[in-house]
Amino acid sequence: MNTTFNFNLIGLLIKRFFMENKQKEITFWGITTVIFMIMREPTSVEMFLYISGFIFAARMFKEFGYTPGGMHYLLIPTTQLEKLISNILLSIVYYFIMFLITYTIGTLLGTLIGNLILSTQQPVGLDFFQIGSISTVWENNIIHHNGFWKIFLDFAQIQSIFILGSLYFKRNALSRTFLSLIIIMVVLVLIEVFLLRITFGTYHLSGQSLKFIFASGDNLFSSFENAVNIIEYLFIPYLWAVSYFRLTEKQV
Repeated sequence: MNTTFNFNLIGLLIKRFFMENKQKEITFWGITTVIFMIMREPTSVEMFLYISGFIFAARMFKEFGYTPGGMHYLLIPTTQLEKLISNILLSIVYYFIMFLITYTIGTLLGTLIGNLILSTQQPVGLDFFQIGSISTVWENNIIHHNGFWKIFLDFAQIQSIFILGSLYFKRNALSRTFLSLIIIMVVLVLIEVFLLRITFGTYHLSGQSLKFIFASGDNLFSSFENAVNIIEYLFIPYLWAVSYFRLTEKQV
């Protein structure tokens, strides 16, 4: 097996993907363009990005769901790293760029057709590109802004999780990864609530809102938020590293 890293082989792996899935990709992006002719609200567009994206990512290593297909994939004369990088580029970079392209085309066509049918002069509004105020408002009036760059990082993180899931689960990778993610999130929330209780001493649930009383003011919250952001950024390459070793194990 080839053990020398080669950027050209990554290009060939990506080319192989398009040769095998050309019709599916054309159909999917055509349907997506039509959806964006109707869907305009930025939050709905963002949710569609995440949901359709992780479905795509969960199929990156679908060959391992079928033993002969997995054996054939492992026999491709490229390194594990080249296979992983090609799938990362496809599921994150390619998918995100194509999403923006189809969103732009769909919004443009939808607006123009709407103006022709209704005889209006509605301007083309690409609101998703201007997104910057999708926010979560806490009880203490702290607002966390979620800009376009943050959306891309969140997308990359979600994609990386489901790429790893497609390697860990032989079948039904999408549903099993999603279920595992929900379980992990529930456990983390319980741990977070427990830590907040023993650290800050006071909290109470009111409906679906959680009120925190911070002993040290906003500086403590800001430092905690910055630490969480750094961990989120580092979590993406960490997932890639785990995926690499998982893929290596499949080749032993």
